[in-house]
Amino acid sequence: MRRKRVSRRTAPGGVAARRLAEAERLFQDFRELTPYRFRPFVRSFASFAQYERWRRAQKNPWYR
Repeated sequence: MRRKRVSRRTAPGGVAARRLAEAERLFQDFRELTPYRFRPFVRSFASFAQYERWRRAQKNPWYR
């Protein structure tokens, strides 16, 4: 007879929900304490040719 396997990933008593709530609370604290709006570093271009011109003009070797 096979035994039913109990997953250890599912925590009893809603531990995951509590951790999610704590993470949300910490993120809200971060937002209130940070004077700067979060803006991810993203560069966008209207065309591939425009991107190629920008890439060739860069002096930083990481962009080449």
